[in-house]
Amino acid sequence: MTSQHGASAWSRFSSAFPALLLAQCVLVAGAVLNGVAGATWDGNQKWAIAGVAAVQAVLVLLRAVPILLLLSLPLLALKRTWLRGAAVALLWSLFIAVQALLDQYFQVAHVPLGADVFGYSIAEIRTTLADGAALNSRSLLALFLPLLVLWAGLWWWARRDARGSSVWTTVLLLAGLLLWLAPLPAGAGTLKDDAARELACNKLAWFSADVRRWSGDDATAAPLAAAAGSADEPALDPKFPFLHPEQTPDALGPNFSPTSDGRPPNVVVIVVEGLGRSFSGPQAGLGSFTPFLDDLAARSLYFDSFLANQGRTFGVLPTLFGSAPFADEGFTALGEHMPAHPGLFNVLGKQGYHTAFYNGTDTAFDNERGYLQLQQVQQIVDMTNFGAGYQRNPFSAWGYPDKELVSRVLADSNQLKTPFALAIQTISMHTSYQFPGQDAYRTRFEQRMTELRIPDTQLAAYRANADIYSTILYTDDQLRRYFESVAKTPWYANTIFVVTGDHRLPEIPMGEHVDRYHVPLIIFSPLLKQPKRIAAVSSQLDVTPSLMALLSNTYGLQRPERTPWLGSGLDMHPGFRNIHALPLKQTKTSAPEYLADQWWLRDGKLYALQEGMHLAPADDAAVQAWVTQRLQRYTQANAIFLQQGALTPDGGEPKLVAYQASAQPAPVAVAAPTAHGLTMESAQVMAAADGVQLTAVFNNGDATPSSVFVPLAVMASEDGRELQEVYGGAVQLPANGRQQVQLQLRQPQDCNGRCYVSIFPSDPNTGKAVGQGRYRLPLDAPPATGSQP
Repeated sequence: MTSQHGASAWSRFSSAFPALLLAQCVLVAGAVLNGVAGATWDGNQKWAIAGVAAVQAVLVLLRAVPILLLLSLPLLALKRTWLRGAAVALLWSLFIAVQALLDQYFQVAHVPLGADVFGYSIAEIRTTLADGAALNSRSLLALFLPLLVLWAGLWWWARRDARGSSVWTTVLLLAGLLLWLAPLPAGAGTLKDDAARELACNKLAWFSADVRRWSGDDATAAPLAAAAGSADEPALDPKFPFLHPEQTPDALGPNFSPTSDGRPPNVVVIVVEGLGRSFSGPQAGLGSFTPFLDDLAARSLYFDSFLANQGRTFGVLPTLFGSAPFADEGFTALGEHMPAHPGLFNVLGKQGYHTAFYNGTDTAFDNERGYLQLQQVQQIVDMTNFGAGYQRNPFSAWGYPDKELVSRVLADSNQLKTPFALAIQTISMHTSYQFPGQDAYRTRFEQRMTELRIPDTQLAAYRANADIYSTILYTDDQLRRYFESVAKTPWYANTIFVVTGDHRLPEIPMGEHVDRYHVPLIIFSPLLKQPKRIAAVSSQLDVTPSLMALLSNTYGLQRPERTPWLGSGLDMHPGFRNIHALPLKQTKTSAPEYLADQWWLRDGKLYALQEGMHLAPADDAAVQAWVTQRLQRYTQANAIFLQQGALTPDGGEPKLVAYQASAQPAPVAVAAPTAHGLTMESAQVMAAADGVQLTAVFNNGDATPSSVFVPLAVMASEDGRELQEVYGGAVQLPANGRQQVQLQLRQPQDCNGRCYVSIFPSDPNTGKAVGQGRYRLPLDAPPATGSQP
């Protein structure tokens, strides 16, 4: 028989529970209000975010009931009323505080915290947290108000000494147990983008799910059955699965002239912290806040559809300079077990190049120093040996701001031994986004918004991130100073400059997932014959193979006879396409994603990568199986490499040979199977004198005639408001057929600078999509009346 104290403890839980439920509701309300403040979502979307967030918060609380009940029963059985109330308040405060801290992390980083926290050392976490955004009054209120509500509710409960109902406690327990069998509603149908879904999600549920996934993963335990190969791909080498003859074609060579002195050119690679395509370059979605890089891009080879392979800095050095796999939690996380392999630095160093790396922060972070030493970089300058006469950033724990970094690099610029391969890694475009002299750049930020014609309705959202945008302008200005200074050096005329971002900074909300990886690639040189703009997709894995092909074929160096490089070289095709197969990894502990042909696989879901770097959900079992097989092949090769502890039998001493053009075209991703159903081959939108002309090509991937559909085009403003719809005539495609369709839309009147057009095959009766379309095609338009001049 249950004791009297036990029975009362059981019933007391239900009487105290309303205080916890109210605190949970206040917590989610504060998190949502913080998240939507200054955002550009319309009112309906904000209410949808609030609704999904509230439902998730209540369901997570109910899921926690079995655990909370188990821990609370001994406390609820205490005889003294004040001690009982204090003990329960302490336990339940911990539950609320953990969620509040996870919400606060999201407000700073704009990504939910997951298992990636376990990928960093205590020192690295301390450095990162030291630069977190300062708590403002709104953040403090969101952090402490739920606790105050909880304590007030429990104080009232303790004073009443309410015993509650054993039945209701049992109902809460059963509800909590049953809810573990059902997934949390993600709001995929009502929330328009990843930023909205991530804001609405319960951060404790996200963290718990990601930790469970991570703890169940073992990169070295991938099944090796598929290593035997398939009909269209050879079996994996059981010792060196990534090893292959190095045959990257010299796609860059035709664009370059000989050097003036007949010697091979110098190479300078600039890795800009947080530089994303959404705020840099032509037609940047948020407007470009890098006017110097824009000018440089106009004189360069500019890659519009370029991808960083990592969503954080941890992977940029191995992918960019070594075309290396991710291992388990990033290549550099292997520490002393990182296997030697050929890369840009060590291959050029063996051929007489002076190699150097400059960084204003501590290269011990992410073990960058270890990787640079593995690559035999001869001179490493970072925060630990920066030298006297430079001012550290008093507002940041990261070290020296970009102005001081550029000054430090320039101090050595007249003493560099040529030829040289030099890399610069910036840091200022990182939290805390503060630096000396920032007020002048805040003024520049206001001027830049005027130049970009940012709509009045969006000014508040931009100004909420004024520190970030002013920091972007600051770093851009320091790059201007660097290029203007080195243009006066004798070695400038014979130098190739490469500029890219390590990933897109997350603190400015992203429109969709691909934004995290979409970064610029600028290849500039006085040796260039003419500038070009390239729309084909490439990634950072392709940079070192292409640079070595250029230097060996056009300038007479040698390259490794065989390599474990994952990249197959930059694609110079002017039109949008993807011929590569490549892995991506958002954080150290996240599951790898994969892109092959136009198909992007993430968390078991298939997307089509469309022109303009937009991911559209796709539903094709055959295509998904094809991409999944390629992802599995990569993970199996990665597992073999980790088990063997080596990438190549040559280590860091590869046999170097002269460039030899392959008789066969360079290997590229095996062609994907044709997608079934109605798809779109291409879509172009152009402003015309009498409106907007939209040209689209529809495909039928089935062996039977398609169903009848109506081409539907929808124009929307930047904040998602629908402005107009246009239907075409009914179409039925023959088996495996295709047809071009043209639609005419009215000239937009209230886009405030930019509209987006979507087109898809729709059901003639319902208007719903019946196949794959193209979404958010950008259209620049005149600003609405009343917006800034």
